[in-house]
Parts: sequence; structure tokens; C-alpha cells
Amino acid sequence: MKKHHIIFYYFSFFLLSILMNQNVEAQFQGNVYVESQNGTVKQFGNSILTPWVGGINSVQINHSDLNNDGKKDLVLYDKYNYIFRTFLNIGNSGEIKYAYAPQYEKNFPNVLDYVILKDYNCDGVDDLFERGYAGVSVHRGYYDNNELKFSFFKELYYPGQNGPVNVYVQPSDIPSIFDIDKDGDLDVLAYDVFGAYIIYYKNMQVELGLPCDSIRMELADNCWGQIYQGISRAVNLNVNCKGVAGQNKKTRHAGNTIIHLDIDGDGDFDILGGNLVYNDAQLLYNNGSNIINAQDTNYNKNGHKLNMPYWPTPHHIDIDNNGSHDILFTTHSDYLENANYNTVAWYKNIGSDASPNFVYQHDSLLVSDMIDLGAYSYPTFFDYDKDGRPDLFVGCEGVFNNNTFSLSSKIAYYRNTSTPGNISFELITKNFLNLSSKNYKGIFPTFGDLTGDGVDDLVLGNANGSISIYKNFAISNNAQPDFQFFTDSLNNVFVEDYSFPVVYDFNKDGKTDLIIGDQMGILKYYEDTSTAVNLKKLAVKKDTLGNIKIGSVYTNFGYGAPFIGRTDNSSNVYLVVGNGDGNIERYREDFINNLGTFTRLIRPILISILFLEQYLQSVISTEMACLKCLWAITWRLKTL
Repeated sequence: MKKHHIIFYYFSFFLLSILMNQNVEAQFQGNVYVESQNGTVKQFGNSILTPWVGGINSVQINHSDLNNDGKKDLVLYDKYNYIFRTFLNIGNSGEIKYAYAPQYEKNFPNVLDYVILKDYNCDGVDDLFERGYAGVSVHRGYYDNNELKFSFFKELYYPGQNGPVNVYVQPSDIPSIFDIDKDGDLDVLAYDVFGAYIIYYKNMQVELGLPCDSIRMELADNCWGQIYQGISRAVNLNVNCKGVAGQNKKTRHAGNTIIHLDIDGDGDFDILGGNLVYNDAQLLYNNGSNIINAQDTNYNKNGHKLNMPYWPTPHHIDIDNNGSHDILFTTHSDYLENANYNTVAWYKNIGSDASPNFVYQHDSLLVSDMIDLGAYSYPTFFDYDKDGRPDLFVGCEGVFNNNTFSLSSKIAYYRNTSTPGNISFELITKNFLNLSSKNYKGIFPTFGDLTGDGVDDLVLGNANGSISIYKNFAISNNAQPDFQFFTDSLNNVFVEDYSFPVVYDFNKDGKTDLIIGDQMGILKYYEDTSTAVNLKKLAVKKDTLGNIKIGSVYTNFGYGAPFIGRTDNSSNVYLVVGNGDGNIERYREDFINNLGTFTRLIRPILISILFLEQYLQSVISTEMACLKCLWAITWRLKTL
């Protein structure tokens, strides 16, 4: 399982609700938590609107009326993590303002590869198109108690010589679903299996006089626009489409995301698209007869050239409520080596839909209202300013720089400014201790004494498997910390890849020990065997603590990230381990000082991906959940 496909979602500000099948183990649960979005966050002096939504890495953007109030709301779909995120439009004309509303996410079906929300059946309610199993699958939209919901309608096929043939869309492509012939029904245009020619699948609903709630497809053109796409940015124009199926297969490439729009206001529909080979977009101009006769191979060559590493995806929506559709670009890839921060480029339409004029604004749309710290965010809490309130520290694998094509790992520090009944944080710095200058490959922080003086140090795991220490030179844990570099390779402490540390007195001898989760999903236990103060000596006591292997039996990599503490309002201390499948595993309170096999609580703490998707959408980072399991921390926040 590739690292960039790991589902590491949900560090959550939720006060988690666990209401699942509480049978044999119910007596260990204590009071359950409830979902909360009430924690406020200030960044650079301003309150941000949706701090806990989780950031944006690779999403598809749709506009649709979620609550039947007549305004187009925002729907984001992350195809790599199968997550919908829904936002209500609370903006006025000319204003981009969307409030996170996770209650609508449960109404969306399980989908594959792409999501397009458009009304096919003339009822004024958006329907849902996705890849399905054949290429295009349709779900009818309807309102139930003023909530947009969907029911499956059909997979799209057209008549072939030997029976029905599926309306084909290349896996991972996004087709254009659009009324290309202006007859009132939605057609489908998509690149062929080789990614060379655009196929036009015509909807015959109007021509055949069929009811509006029907779709009847036929293959209208296997070379729409008379173009051929090879390996270069520029397409070949004025192609003779007869017998095209066998030409130059070695010079073709698949992987395309396209939309049709009238970008020059001449009344016909042009194509704007991105493909997996390039980090910019290509614009193809229609001459009015559905023939492409000109192209801009580096959109927008007359303004701001798009720079979105790896496979941009265009969207055409009125994001700012001014009545004219803008162009947005997102990245169609969730690879670690690609965009994970500046991921939504906005070209504002300062003209009108009839006479558009798209002007580049910036490439961080929506993100400024979120806590988004790049890839694989890793949160923990520590009372840094010694005011009795736990502050928030978030490490990460790295923020991707779209210009240098490199990752920068750092820690963000949010000071806890909560008052009784009001949870709040304020960003102090996104580069605590200037750790980005160290060029660490990932920073996964925790706090605890690993130098033997009884004062909590800053402890860092990383992607290489070693442990770094920033020693706290304060006189006690009651004084303001003074973290200074101590070592980048704690002696004799190492795991193969991805070290996720937790500091805890495991054997209850009064000295803090070290437990490290790793990429394989194994926990390694290092015991403090020192006999003198200020002389910490850690030795491997157990290579496979608890005899557990975190994560699914179907994957090699578990990415076990441990947390030890209270997980409910009982006094019990549990071991909780997040994993790469998006699940969270909890082990009984009798794990302490136990070198045998740990007993896992099967219910209710083992949360499924589906449960998390539906109920844990308030997150710090798109890619890092469950990596730090913080029920105890969220409970502590609730009690402030």
C-alpha cells in the first residue's frame, strides 16, 4: 500500500460520540462524547470560518443546493479518501463565505473516481454522476426534509452492434457532462481508452420525445472536435478521423480531466482541461462548428500561467455569488510529492457569463479558513505557556512548495485561549523553533522527559525512523519551557520507518519510558534502565509490545501511532493507536507493565472507515487521521 494512499484522516476537535454496539465492553466506556464544531481559531489576528474541516489536498468541487434554500452550496469530494465535505453558502453577492455543515455528508452515496452534480431530469434538483462500474453512473437527487439526498437510477449504456456498450470513461478521468448540442438534455464527452480522441455520447431523450426523467444514449462521434492528443501539450488539429483507432498508440497518453464552457463568449463551447503529464492546463477553442481550430497550451498564457503540480482539474462555478461563473483548478492527485497546500487556484470572472473575463486571484482559495498544514498532520497537546490550558502543536510530513517542488516539515503552535464554556485557539507561529531549517523528513511531535531530569522535553519522530530530542532547560515543569537542540538520533533508539513516539512510565518505576509506533504497525518498547539522574539510558525491552500488529490484515503497512491516556470521563488509562486504515484501536487499561499480549476492546472504540467518514469530518488535515488518537485530549478540552 503506497504511502500517499494511506487514509490518515481524523485528528478531530470532535468530542467524539461513540454509540456503537456497546455490549460486553460497555462498562469500560464511561460517558460518550458529542460532535462539536464550536472551537474557534484565530490565524494572523482573524477568526477563521472552518478551522476543523481538515484542509484541502486533492478535491473535486461542485455547487449544489444542499438545504433547499435556493442558494448554491459547496460540495467537495476527495476521491482518494472517498470523503465528501459539505458547506452551506452564507455569503452575500460578491462574497466567498461557506460554513462547514457535515450533517449533509451522510446523504451522499458511495462513489468512484469522480462526482458531477447536475440536473438531468428537469426537476430543478441536482442529480449525481459518478464513474460507477461501467463509466457513468447516475443517481437521482431529491429533497427529504429539505436535505439533498440521492437514489440510484442507472448505469449509462448505448446500443452497439452486439448489444449494449458502456459509456466509457477512463479510470481516474473526469468527463464533461454537458448539454453540448443545446437541446435541453445532458450529454457526455470523454477521452477514449487510449486518451487520444474525445468521444461524444449524445443523449437522445429530447430527440425521441422521452419523458424528462430518462436518459437514452448513443455514440454520436468518436472524434469530437477533430483533434488528436499525443504526448505533447499541443493537440493535433484538423485530424482526419477515419480509421483513427489504430494510429500512433505508442505516442498517446491517458489521464484527462475536462470541462466544456464558452470561455471566449462567442456562443460555442470550448474545452479546458488538464492531464497527468503536465502541471498546467490546456485550452482548446471551438470554431463554432464543434471543430477545434486553436489552442492555448499553457493556460493562461496572456495572464497568469497555472502552476499546479501534477494533473490540474478545472471547475466552472460561481464561487463568489456575483452571478458569473469563475474558473477553479484543483489538483487531481494525492501524491505526497504534489500540491498539498496551494491547491485551489481561482480565476475570477470579472466579466459575465455571456462575455467572460477570467483573472487570476490566488491559489489558496478556501484554505485560508482552515487549519491546513500540508501532508500527514500530526497533532499533540502541551501546556507551553504554563497557564493551565493545553496548547495545540501540529507537526506534519511537510508543506509542498509549488515553485521549488519540495516539502518543508515544521510544527505549528496554537495557543489555547479558551475560557470556561468557550474553546478557542490562536496561531502563534507555523514554524515553532524554526524547525523547517533542519530539513527534517517529517515531524511527529510529543512531549515528555527523555533526558532524565524530570522536565518534559520536545520529542520528534520522523519518516526515517529515528528520534530527535529538543531538551527543555527550564528548571521545572512549572516554568516556561526552554527547548534547545539535543540530538537528532537518540542513542540505540530506532525503528525501520516512520517513528511515532509516546513518552510514558510504562513499568511504573517512576521513570519515563518510550514507546514507538512504526510504519509496519508494530509498537516497540524502550525501558529506562538508568540508575542516576540526568543520565537517561533506554534499552529495548520488547520489539513487539503487546504482540499486536496495528491495521488491516490485508495491508503490510499499519502506521501505528500510539497515545496513552484517558479516553472518556472514567479514571481509566488506555492505550489508543491510530492506523493507516483510518481505524482506531483501543486496548484495555491492564496494558500497563504488561509484556504479554494486550487485550483489544473490540467495541466500541474500533471505528470503521464508514463511521469516521460520516461522523469525524472535523479534522486538522486531509491526510492524517487516526495518526494521533486524542479522545483524552478532546475530553480535557471539553472540561476547561
